[in-house]
Amino acid sequence: MRGQDSLLRNRGIAFLAAACICTLLAGCGQAAETEEEVMSEVIPVQVQQPEAGTLTLQNEFVGTISPEESVYVIPMVSAEVVSTNVSVGDEVKAGDVLCKLDDEAARLQLASAQAQYDSAAAGVNSAEVGYEMAQAQYDSTAAQLDAQMGGQKNLQMYQLQIQKETVESAIDDIYEQQADLAEQKKDAEDAMDAMESNAAQLQKQYNAAQAEYYFYQQVVTIFDTGTDEQKQYAMTLLGEHTGKTYQITDVDTATQEAKTNLLVASDAFDQVKNLYEPMASASAQAQAGIDSIEDGQKQLDDSLANAYKQLEQAEAVMNITEEQVYEDTQKVVDANKKAAALGINSAEAGVNSAKVGMEGAQVAVDSAEYQLDMYTLTAPIDGVIEAVNVNEHDFASTGTPAYVISNKGAMTVTFYVSEGIRNTLTTGQKISVDRNGKLYSAAITEIGSMVDQNTGLFQIKASVSGSDESLLTGCSVKVTVDTYSQDDAILIPYDAVYYDDSQSYVYVAAGDTVERRDIETGIFDEQTITVLSGLTTEDQLITSWSANLRDGAKISIQSAQDDGTGGEEQEGAQE
Repeated sequence: MRGQDSLLRNRGIAFLAAACICTLLAGCGQAAETEEEVMSEVIPVQVQQPEAGTLTLQNEFVGTISPEESVYVIPMVSAEVVSTNVSVGDEVKAGDVLCKLDDEAARLQLASAQAQYDSAAAGVNSAEVGYEMAQAQYDSTAAQLDAQMGGQKNLQMYQLQIQKETVESAIDDIYEQQADLAEQKKDAEDAMDAMESNAAQLQKQYNAAQAEYYFYQQVVTIFDTGTDEQKQYAMTLLGEHTGKTYQITDVDTATQEAKTNLLVASDAFDQVKNLYEPMASASAQAQAGIDSIEDGQKQLDDSLANAYKQLEQAEAVMNITEEQVYEDTQKVVDANKKAAALGINSAEAGVNSAKVGMEGAQVAVDSAEYQLDMYTLTAPIDGVIEAVNVNEHDFASTGTPAYVISNKGAMTVTFYVSEGIRNTLTTGQKISVDRNGKLYSAAITEIGSMVDQNTGLFQIKASVSGSDESLLTGCSVKVTVDTYSQDDAILIPYDAVYYDDSQSYVYVAAGDTVERRDIETGIFDEQTITVLSGLTTEDQLITSWSANLRDGAKISIQSAQDDGTGGEEQEGAQE
């Protein structure tokens, strides 16, 4: 920033140059004028009246362009990349598929969870059938009791027949459910067979990779800690394993090759383990699904046995009612009514318990579906692909960003200022951004409150309006900001101010003589300076320069010049 000291120094040099010229002229034979003669000389001057106005200074800074919104797309699971859909520079919409990971294990887990849910749902159906049967039995028994108490034996027989038919219908329903569960079990066992086949292949790969890793680990340990004889033996083992022939003096070479192969075997073992462990887990879940289906079949078997018992009871009651007197029938009906009432409570508890199991199975299905979705990476925002860190057949890892997406619909310029300038800025203040001669309007959105450790300055951010493709991420721009400002100040030309040590002063016309006026100055630019005290808009400020200007000198006003200073807001550049 160009300060007052620099401008004052330039004014002082000019004054000294003028004084030297006058001295040289005097040394060339011209007679030196006395002070009285200078004072009596009439000096032609130009004057103007100071005007009140506002002076605003501008500062320029170097800023950096960046998107207002930028996200990192990080995989939630580790798996092989099977396909990629975007490249650097592509535009994407929120929800667009970026890449897909190998999701075979996740699909198997979902299938197993779905099988468990189907089994739990079948258990709920079975429990509800049992409840309906118990309710029908209770209603039938109650109706039968009422009929018998009124002497309506025929009605009792009719109700017993309905009960019997209800039980027979329930038995048919149970057989249909048993057939459905048998089909579900077959499907689950087929899926289990496929998983066991894949697991057996992975088991072989796992064992082979483990053996390879342990072999190189043993050889490297001998090379690192063994005796010379042991190292020769290790070199023989390595040669037999790799098919190479090593000389006695090749210990260092064999050691390095063994360590390199150890790293390769370690990576291969980790990759196979990452595939084998999810497959083993999925197989265990599939077996759990089969076990759950078998439990459902057992429940249906129990329900079928109970239904046949109820059928036998209904038939027995019908026989007793048909063959014995009314009093004997009443005893049987009362006992059955009491038993039916207890059966309703038990059946209702069974329904509630089965529904809780089905809800738990639904949670497992939802969890498996959520896990499956993690194997498809999608764009979280609209934007442009800035970076791609995965390729097809790579192994994507959790915690490592796969893509960087920036929304360039709104760009931010970041620059740094001193504390003094920071205190002049406000949020929402308009600034100008220059990129290779093209201007953009921006507004300050963030004013830092902590000194940046790298620059020692305060960070300022502004949102750029009307950004286009020329505003590239990370490019440098010139930022112009209005900083210091003084309102309702007296504005005069900068060249009309003189300095006596640290005291600033001007010359004003007092009639036909010069009057020196000490003033207090404020901010300034290359053309204009503000006066805080010592001068008014009624004064006649002398704006022309003469070596003979001094307090009390005689003057002749040549013209009243208005150089446009004051009256309106003026802007200058303070570097």
